[in-house]
Amino acid sequence: MKKNVLFLVFLLQSLLLVAQVSFTASVNKNKVGLNERFTLTFTLNDSGDRFTAPNLSDFSVLSGPATSSSTTIINGKMSKENSYTYYLRAKKMGVFTIGPASITVDRKQYRSQIISVQVLQSSPKNTSAASPEEKAKKNVFLELELSNSEPYVGEQIIATYKLYFSQEIRSPELLEDPAFTGFWHEDFDLGENYPIHKGRRNGKAFQVATLKKMVLIPQRSGKLTIDPMDLEVPVAIPTNQRDFFGRRQSRIIRIICSSGNKTIQVKDLPSEGKPSNFSGAVGAFEFSTRLDRDSIQTNESATLSMRVSGTGNLRMIDLPKFNIPNDVEAYEPKFKEQVNLKKQGLTGYKRVEYLLIPRNRGTYKINSGNFSYFNPKTKKYLTVDKPSYTLTVHGESSGANGAVVLNNITKEDVSFIGKDILYIKTSPGDLKSSKKLFFGSGSFITLLIIPMVLVLAALLFVVLVRKSIINLEQLRKGSVGKQAIKILQSKGVDAHTAIEQALQTFFYKKWNLDRAQFNKERMEEVLLKNQVDSAVIESLKELLEACEMARFTSFQRKEDAQTSSLFDKTKDIIEKLDRY
Repeated sequence: MKKNVLFLVFLLQSLLLVAQVSFTASVNKNKVGLNERFTLTFTLNDSGDRFTAPNLSDFSVLSGPATSSSTTIINGKMSKENSYTYYLRAKKMGVFTIGPASITVDRKQYRSQIISVQVLQSSPKNTSAASPEEKAKKNVFLELELSNSEPYVGEQIIATYKLYFSQEIRSPELLEDPAFTGFWHEDFDLGENYPIHKGRRNGKAFQVATLKKMVLIPQRSGKLTIDPMDLEVPVAIPTNQRDFFGRRQSRIIRIICSSGNKTIQVKDLPSEGKPSNFSGAVGAFEFSTRLDRDSIQTNESATLSMRVSGTGNLRMIDLPKFNIPNDVEAYEPKFKEQVNLKKQGLTGYKRVEYLLIPRNRGTYKINSGNFSYFNPKTKKYLTVDKPSYTLTVHGESSGANGAVVLNNITKEDVSFIGKDILYIKTSPGDLKSSKKLFFGSGSFITLLIIPMVLVLAALLFVVLVRKSIINLEQLRKGSVGKQAIKILQSKGVDAHTAIEQALQTFFYKKWNLDRAQFNKERMEEVLLKNQVDSAVIESLKELLEACEMARFTSFQRKEDAQTSSLFDKTKDIIEKLDRY
């Protein structure tokens, strides 16, 4: 009986221990705004492995899982906790369900509960219209501008993403790159820096940065949606605090800017008047053909070419084909294409060139065909017809084995003509023979000595350093003054900022004075500690006082009125301090 009781107690304890394992899921907020960040955390009160996350495709995963673990001992009882945290961003509105994650503890799998998150148009938190975040959103926003919102299929439109801002911002971070389903697209090259110009919106002046510009060509009719581009933009908000030089300091807040979904209505090309040979060319084009010679001898060559140029969907155009008689040999055509992105879109030309070699005498007619395209401005189809060419061949028929005479063709343009031999050089060129050997020559001896000299120089340098004849630390410190003076000479920075940055850099790298302690009292302590001449210390004080006087009042001493005078004084002080 006692054995049965002990067995039941042991069984109950085991069940209690199993019941103590807890694996839960939680979010820091169940209601979030569109493009708002939130965290998803899975917590286990034990040690586990084989963690498997749920499907998070309804959200943008910014980072994760970030793992953390902790162990606590209370009243002699030890407890563990392991967490897996994801940082997510809501990318579309609605109610979304986050499924369970799973983890294994002592060969047993545990699953977390299901969580629901509601995504609203805006954040549900009560923010005042006068709050810095709301002001920043009014002063910084992203727009997608389209040159045409109702294009035809195949008609190119220019899409430009512009960031408007009337407050100081830092470099934006791309959160979501837009997708262009149903479009062919190609980006403009905007260079390394975003082009910025001035603009106005609703009567308010803005700085406008062009972040992305591309040409879009719709491939099907109907409603096509351009997904939003989402940016996280750091915005500098002025505060009441001021720095060492009295300038107002700012704090950075991060806001999400989105271009939003953009839907365009793509019109189908009209069926009325559509030519039978229309192949999808949409734009404004010119079509031309050319036969360079109309009378040749047998086995001589003639060049037949075709060219389409203009503005439109050039990359998707197929050139028409010539109708070449069977008795005229036509070798593989040579294609050339030059299409560039200009202000109006894709512009350039496509060209094809055929090499014709007739083997028999006679008169041959070559049909150059025609080219059809749709002009979206006139909303009409246009067909360009070109005349047929007549090629007259004289001489005796020699079949395919006759010698070929090329006209207007360079040697580099032709690799094989039938089975003829490639062009060869008839002379060896300017060749010179030499009986001298490199081994034992002056160049050989020089190359042999140079490595030995370099090794000896390196050994000598090491010996001088070890005997303290050369002080590496002094060499390193000697460059601090030059670096500070280089900052002083930076372009595009006002005089007071340049002086501040130069002095901060110098004191930090020479005497490890942290930038947070950069004030006159602390600087004087450092200088006195390093036994700097009192005259130099007084000169530095006068320089700082002159900068403060110029910044806070309209009064300036005559000798300090010029920026060059302040720079010269700063440079002189840095050079003197660099000797200590």
